[in-house]
Amino acid sequence: MARTCKVIGTALAAIGVAVAVAFVIVMTRDDAYRRAELAYTRNAGNAMYELEFRGAQVRRAFEGIGVVAGILLALNGVTLLALGVVATRRPRDTEPKGEAPTRGKRREE
Repeated sequence: MARTCKVIGTALAAIGVAVAVAFVIVMTRDDAYRRAELAYTRNAGNAMYELEFRGAQVRRAFEGIGVVAGILLALNGVTLLALGVVATRRPRDTEPKGEAPTRGKRREE
């Protein structure tokens, strides 16, 4: 169980980091947003440029949501990885506290 948590946690963390980095790269290389912003600031009051800029803002918001989703996925993976590490370190109790063993050992009376 602990090994499974570690493997799945590592995979989720790696995928989450990859998704976040990919969306950051997409956001930094988005020339269409920069052109729409520049056209909007140069032609204030023009409905066509304003509409184009608002569309670019919506696209930028979805890209930002992709970054946040990647970070949250990576956080989920790191949490699962930590759970696997903790489960590996703590020995598993097979008998509840306060009760005598019932299998494998003789009860001494």
